[in-house]
Amino acid sequence: MKQAGLLLVIVLLATVQTTDTGRARQGRSGTGGELVQNCTLYFEFLGRTGAGREDTFELDPFGMGYCAGLVRGVANTAHTHMTDQVCVPEDASSAQAVWAVVQYLNNNPLTLSDQDTELVLRAMQSAFPCR
Repeated sequence: MKQAGLLLVIVLLATVQTTDTGRARQGRSGTGGELVQNCTLYFEFLGRTGAGREDTFELDPFGMGYCAGLVRGVANTAHTHMTDQVCVPEDASSAQAVWAVVQYLNNNPLTLSDQDTELVLRAMQSAFPCR
């Protein structure tokens, strides 16, 4: 089993474009300012703003994936460990959770220098409170 996991990691690393890994290391600070850009771009990719999927994907695939993954990870963790504070509906999509984060960040511009993980948690608490 360990060999299969190692093989998967090697295959993934071999297929990553050099620009993707370069962006992962360069100039990322993990702030809300970056997060709002990445998550907004994610929606452009989905076609919600009319941008072409291919053109949008080429702009920052790492950033879009980072946004979607961070939001999903925080939402899942909150759902499991903070059941009295965050109640994401079972039928909520990942895109809806990301949109909740974008709205929160746009409505709270003074927080854009805060840590992105903390901002995602605040957005989840705001958008999906337990009643």
